[in-house]
This record gives sequence, structure tokens and C-alpha cells, in this order.
Amino acid sequence: MDKGEKKLICFLLIGIIIGSSILIFKINSEPKYDEALYDEIYSEYEEILAKENESDTNRNEKNTLEKDNTIYMKVNSKGQKYRVAGQITIPKIGVNYPIVYETSEEYLKIAPTKLSGPDINEPGNVTIVGHNYKNDQFFSRLAELENNDKINLLDNRGKRVSYFVYDKYEVPETDLSCTSQNTNGEIEVTLITCTNKKNNRLVVKCRAII
Repeated sequence: MDKGEKKLICFLLIGIIIGSSILIFKINSEPKYDEALYDEIYSEYEEILAKENESDTNRNEKNTLEKDNTIYMKVNSKGQKYRVAGQITIPKIGVNYPIVYETSEEYLKIAPTKLSGPDINEPGNVTIVGHNYKNDQFFSRLAELENNDKINLLDNRGKRVSYFVYDKYEVPETDLSCTSQNTNGEIEVTLITCTNKKNNRLVVKCRAII
């Protein structure tokens, strides 16, 4: 093998290594949607709501969930505990998900999560965050919402409240002013997701229709 062939083989190997590294970086840099755990949590929340609609007698006999006021505790197939705070639906963009009560990297992989604020459908400003996936899951299409579009929140008491969008804007990730509880007694919800701009967040503000 002459020097020219050796150089060619070296260049090819370097190219393969660099190409593989770029691919791995892209895969690891994107959030991963855990479809199996989402299906699990969604089916379990549907079960919760079905049991809430049964009579008190049947509920006491059949409901084996741990109940803390209106927050439900479950343990998923990976042994992780999570609490479900409610459900969000946005017909315009195909959103229909349970809301996990706490926010963490792991929880964000299976559903939108509550970041701060009161219980669902209570006075104040409840903030819900969700990943911006490229497969239209979770809050990927949030930017399509416009003023007066409607979202719906269902709490664990079975009460469904509709909200209308009244503002939409972007902020740096360090700007948390949108989570303020100064709502003058109004019932509001703030939806947050990532944007295509690094370190920016899309904020959608909504107010209850009463």
C-alpha cells in the first residue's frame, strides 16, 4: 500500500468519525419523547376521571389511587412516582394531554407539567410548560395560537373551564415575569415552550371565560 492510498484511507476514517459524532450530537441534543410512558400516564388519567364519575360507594370500593386533595399519585412502570393535576385540551392544535403536577426533565418527556401557581381552574395564574418537539407532540404547535383562540382545562374534580388567548410573546429563558400571580382575582393560565431561537421561550397568556 503506497502513501497515497494510506492518506485516502485516513481521510475516509476521519470523515466517518466526524460524521458519526455530528449525528450522535444531534440525536442527544434534542429532547426525547417517551411515547410508552405517555401512553401509560394518559390511560391512567382517563381511568381516574372515569372513577371520579362513579357513585361514592363504587369509588370507595374500586379506586385504589392515593388521593391528596385533588392531586393523584401513581407509580409508573419504571418505578417513578408522579402526580396528575388535570388535563389540557386545545382543539385548534390537537393538544389533549394530562398535566403532571411537578416539573422535571423526566416528567417533561411524558407530558406537559405544572411549573407554578394555584391548582387548575383556581384564581391566580397557573403556569404549564411543555416541550417543543419536531413531531407535533406536546406544545410544538403553540405558536399557531392567536388571540381569542380557546383552550380547555379539566381539573380532578371533573370541572372543565374554557380560556381564551389574550396575549402571545417571546422572552429570554431567565425572564419569569409571566408567572406572576398578580391577576386581580382572575383565573388565568400561562403556557410556555421553547422557540427555535436559542434560550428564548414562547409565552401564551390565557384568561378564563366566565
